[in-house]
Amino acid sequence: MPSLVAFEDRDVLTRRVARETDAAGVDGVRARAERGLHWAVGALVTDAADRLLFVYEDEIWKLPGGGVEAGETRQEAVRREVREETGVAITVAGLAAVTEVTVTDGGRTATFFFGTFRGTAESTALASDPGLDGESIETVAWRDSVPENCLDRRLLRRLR
Repeated sequence: MPSLVAFEDRDVLTRRVARETDAAGVDGVRARAERGLHWAVGALVTDAADRLLFVYEDEIWKLPGGGVEAGETRQEAVRREVREETGVAITVAGLAAVTEVTVTDGGRTATFFFGTFRGTAESTALASDPGLDGESIETVAWRDSVPENCLDRRLLRRLR
């Protein structure tokens, strides 16, 4: 299992958060952990006009991202996830933050790590049908600033 300590000596912001979820959310994190998959990633992507790339899903703006799969580096995963969710190809500029996320359904908990990378867009055209089948991404957009209704808004404003 990874540890935040490994990132404290690097120029990477570290933090811990707890989030409420349902039983399926805890089960999903635990199932990934049993397969040795402890990481998810997202990218704070900017374009030449200094706009930020976001996805809108489950009534909240988020960074594009998702789980790191077996055999994939975190950098490969973030490039894949951004392309799948938004249609935008990126150059990964480096790791900006690592968050230890503990999810709870009120009785049980599970923990994973989320790496927030900085990325630069290689193109700005957005997918007309964002995300993969089964994902609930409603839209993707370039924004001039971090939206009010945004997951991890304080972190993203700090990284901005």
